[in-house]
Amino acid sequence: MTVDQVLLAAPRGFCAGVEMAIKALAAMVRAFEPPIYCYHEIVHNRLVVQRFEDMGVVFVNDISEVPDGAPIMLSAHGSAPEVVQQATNTGGYIVDSVCPLVTKVHHEVKVRAGKGYKIVYVGHEGHEEAVGTMAVAPEAIHRVESVDEVAALPDIDGPTALLAQTTLSHRDWAIVQDAALQRWPDMWTPGRSDLCFATTNRQGALTEIAPRCDSMVVIGSSNSSNTMALARLAAESGCDRVLRVTRPTSCPPISKASSVSRRERPPVRNSSNRSSTVSTR
Repeated sequence: MTVDQVLLAAPRGFCAGVEMAIKALAAMVRAFEPPIYCYHEIVHNRLVVQRFEDMGVVFVNDISEVPDGAPIMLSAHGSAPEVVQQATNTGGYIVDSVCPLVTKVHHEVKVRAGKGYKIVYVGHEGHEEAVGTMAVAPEAIHRVESVDEVAALPDIDGPTALLAQTTLSHRDWAIVQDAALQRWPDMWTPGRSDLCFATTNRQGALTEIAPRCDSMVVIGSSNSSNTMALARLAAESGCDRVLRVTRPTSCPPISKASSVSRRERPPVRNSSNRSSTVSTR
């Protein structure tokens, strides 16, 4: 298929918190002899992780893998309190690059749990941010990510609070939020949304142009919540073909089957404007 026009979503790319974490790790690479250790991937982007690996950064999933005294960075997704303490106990130079918004959610969990609330937390199972947040008050928190999971929760006596993983799709969050509030009308919610405004802005930019595009390329890794949310949102917003790629060489010919198949998404309407767009995250 001939591409007549390319539209670039704006804004696009990493948020300020991720850029700050990447710059901080780059500074550690310059300041210390390798290896430098990082707890979890600094960001869910395989190209960024590979570049740092080439510079001597070792990404670990357990602090016990870090030698005593070695420099270590904690990823932007946020870490469980016991992980932070373990890192401190290694005696090395420590940088916690946690996103400030994730820190806000951790604080909300701690405060609400301390006041006797049971917390319904909307987040993806196994995601580093969700794991770290739930570890703040594991006895007080229930994780859900669908309306059915909200319905399956046990009855809760006493006050309840609703919090969220910061990188959720606004659409996904709103559906689960409505279900939770229907079940617990007096549920406490934060005055300021837990959702990352950069994530919301990028999703808004994508939905604005998606109906005008026959094909859309979303650049990012499969383990990125942001990337996968953008790919789903592009399909749901009216784009007939959505491709998720990590690098130029992984982008197939535009005429071939997309990485988001028709079986994985709801029916979408065709666009008469033969255009292609690139969204990076």
